Amino acid sequence: MAQFRLRVAARDRHGMVARPQRTVPIEAATVRQASAIALGRADELFSDEANLAWLVDEAGDLVWTLRIEEAEPVPDARP
Repeated sequence: MAQFRLRVAARDRHGMVARPQRTVPIEAATVRQASAIALGRADELFSDEANLAWLVDEAGDLVWTLRIEEAEPVPDARP
């Protein structure tokens, strides 16, 4: 199992990211599994101030990101 860190922070309207408000360790075999765990925690991680989450791997490299807008379901555009 690999060790990932899920970080949550605020991103302003200009795209600037503040310091992480939270860092949560995640143990998973793959980035895909780690991102699924992160998505499962989206409701508890995001707040009024926090609107961006990302995963880093053991080396500290960015491997996945999620903006709060992406956590919302996309409405069906069919008539």
